[in-house]
Amino acid sequence: MKDIKYIYEDNDILVCHKPSGVATEGARTYNMDVVNAARNYIGRQNREKTSDRKPPYVATVHRLDQPVEGVLILAKTKKAATKLAAQIKDRTTEKYYYALCKGSFSDKKGRLENYLVRKEDGLAAVVTEEESKNINDNVITRSNGETIRIIGGEAKKAILEYEVIAENEETTLVRVKLLTGRFHQIRVQMANADHPIIGDQKYGTEESRALTDKIGARDVCLVSYKYIIKHPSTGKKMEFEIKPDNPQIREMLEKSL
Repeated sequence: MKDIKYIYEDNDILVCHKPSGVATEGARTYNMDVVNAARNYIGRQNREKTSDRKPPYVATVHRLDQPVEGVLILAKTKKAATKLAAQIKDRTTEKYYYALCKGSFSDKKGRLENYLVRKEDGLAAVVTEEESKNINDNVITRSNGETIRIIGGEAKKAILEYEVIAENEETTLVRVKLLTGRFHQIRVQMANADHPIIGDQKYGTEESRALTDKIGARDVCLVSYKYIIKHPSTGKKMEFEIKPDNPQIREMLEKSL
């Protein structure tokens, strides 16, 4: 397993730099995930301080897809988990990503608003506002007559803002501010805008997969590089930022300087 970096810790939270390819939690048998790794990490620290062998409390308040690298904040107490979850629900946190996408953006800054559904096959899909209202028994009928069986019962609005920060002939690096936290949101919205993320096999096109192979990208080129919260106990604004490990994103960032 790739190394998980712990970038901040106090009595309430543990902040990690999650590598790509590692699940946040619920990893398959014999595979380590971030939550279990964090429990082991905290448990080792506790054994040095006390004889208490009770498993440490570790809870997720948000997740990152397994192929996605980035900042992950874990709660070390139930109180902290409740307060952080309330911030996320109220959209008072700020979350920023780098995404390396196929093609050139005509608008160097923009806002994407879409209705998303979770399909029965485990992927997300964009539907129109009209289609989002046409749900019957967990089935959406598209305007062309195609039907989609969904889970979750309804379409949810997804909003993000982006800004181009570097580009070449074939790819563009954008900075994304996530305004809603929907399932696979950035990946499916960028694909729907005809700018699938390099390395994304699930939402990529034939052209983006060929480009992925050409530039040698092994991971989804999407990194949650900055997360801003209010500390669950002190209320102090805290900003956590990482330098991406993803080589393709690092290269584009260096060009933008």
